[in-house]
Amino acid sequence: MAQFVSSFITGFQDVVKTDLHKRFPGIKILNIFDGLIHYQFDGNSRDLDKIIYFNNTFFVLKVFKLKNPTFNAMVGEIASSKNYFLISKGTFRCRFIQENQFAKVDKNIVKKAEEAVLRNSKLTIDRLSPSTEVWYNIRRDGFAFCGQLISKREFTEKNLNKGELRPEFAYLMCAFAQIEKDAVVAEPFCGYGSIPIQLAKKIQFNKLYVSDIDDEKIAVLKNNKHLQKENIELSKQDAFALNNIEENSISVVITDPPWGYYEDISDIKAFYDKMFVSFRRILKADGKMIILSARKEDIEKAASDNGVTILETVHTLVNGKKAALYKMCF
Repeated sequence: MAQFVSSFITGFQDVVKTDLHKRFPGIKILNIFDGLIHYQFDGNSRDLDKIIYFNNTFFVLKVFKLKNPTFNAMVGEIASSKNYFLISKGTFRCRFIQENQFAKVDKNIVKKAEEAVLRNSKLTIDRLSPSTEVWYNIRRDGFAFCGQLISKREFTEKNLNKGELRPEFAYLMCAFAQIEKDAVVAEPFCGYGSIPIQLAKKIQFNKLYVSDIDDEKIAVLKNNKHLQKENIELSKQDAFALNNIEENSISVVITDPPWGYYEDISDIKAFYDKMFVSFRRILKADGKMIILSARKEDIEKAASDNGVTILETVHTLVNGKKAALYKMCF
């Protein structure tokens, strides 16, 4: 069975592990680290490219069991053995990564690594814009591997609006929520719609209420084909009132409320206080809240003051900012 390594957003290893087992019951997870998973998979490798939260995916040539791995020793092991490349035609370059940073190595080591690829494939060298890459990677946690890059996520932040969540992050939030098929879900700060779009595309639920106080954002979302379903209600609403939702009717609130970085919010703690009062009214007795925030101290203080229990926390990064994803209940 072929082995692969894939990278993903920091903090979500438990979510990724659970989600992969659901998607591919036969998958065998060998190692999982913060932001990286090593696994055996006997399906079509192209199916891995459909996993929205995978950034880079590699076909593993070798995992090194060296006490103190070095690029020289790693290249030496690869060069002294016969290797099979999943992509054997086209162009390539070799890259060396030390603790998530591209590293400069001796030219002789690079040449030796390139010669090993040339001997075992029909690939030719292109150091500027190759069709594939061979990576030698040494992580801070001691995991070291050589792998061929078979898919790479193209990040398109330039196409996103300020404060808009990347789709893969929105999906991981939905997976973290563990929403049941009969759940009634609310997204009261939908903004540009990253979360409700992923819910509509990938998650089964009974009913979804999508709202925001911004008329223009709601108007745009009403034209989104994924949200044009009978069990999805879009409307302009004040998240502190949510007059369209009955008391004790919501199973899950999942949202990314304003952080006060891009919006004029004079007192973010008071903002969260009012948010929790509103959510308490609409949630069922066993309901839960999935909330993303970079204002960790403020939201945790508001939670404590409003009788909210934090069940689980994922510490992560959003656009380079330290943030936390919370699973909460009253």
